[in-house]
Amino acid sequence: MNATILLSVGSFVLILAVLVLLRAKSARFEVKPADIVVAVVPVVVFLLVTGKLQTFEIGEGGVKIETAFVQASASTIEKQVTPLVGIPAEPVRLGPKGGVNEIPRLLESETEGLTFRLGHGGYWGPTIAEYFAALSRQPFLKYVIIEGRDSRFFGLANARELAEFFQEGYEVPVNADQFAKWLNESDTKALAELPGFIGSADAVSKGTDKYQALLKMETLNVDRLPATNEAGRFAGMVERSRLTASLLIDVASNLNK
Repeated sequence: MNATILLSVGSFVLILAVLVLLRAKSARFEVKPADIVVAVVPVVVFLLVTGKLQTFEIGEGGVKIETAFVQASASTIEKQVTPLVGIPAEPVRLGPKGGVNEIPRLLESETEGLTFRLGHGGYWGPTIAEYFAALSRQPFLKYVIIEGRDSRFFGLANARELAEFFQEGYEVPVNADQFAKWLNESDTKALAELPGFIGSADAVSKGTDKYQALLKMETLNVDRLPATNEAGRFAGMVERSRLTASLLIDVASNLNK
């Protein structure tokens, strides 16, 4: 049997068992139709999201979940895109002179990401390493955002893993000097091998519908994706948990109409 089906059946039995136990504490042991409906709805929505189920209808002329789900999944992810905190409007100039003077401001603003630009030509490994060492001591640094010469989003990587590499020295997949060189020379092939890298081809736009965004997360086996605006610039992150919650709320809202 398909693993998705087994997971769905298992989830249904678990949810139903919990409902029965809760009911048994305050009333005589009995499974009511309402319990079955409550238990089956999350499973049905999961099967619809994964494409294993196309239609679900309750009773003759009753509620048809497919319609409510299609309407909900067709809505865009714009409201679920969360901008990162504390990112400067322009990439910080991490050169050999005067580069570290931005660190206190970035710490104060609790920046969640550092932005770099391809072909900058002035990035210097030791300064980059100093930035990562200072910022990674705090829990808020998460991402490295790389943009092209035209400021359009190129890709995103895991900042904390990079910080660990930079601190360990040269016996690592990438060190700060290599990273600076790749940026200065626009070595996109090498940059695409950074830890946790997600390129522009796998990013979603703010106009992407919820179903397509969830499908892409499932395909890439990730829980969050970078999102871009109309100009192709980085706009923020969209997370699976928030997107799924929003989808369920929309489905419930459509069913209540």
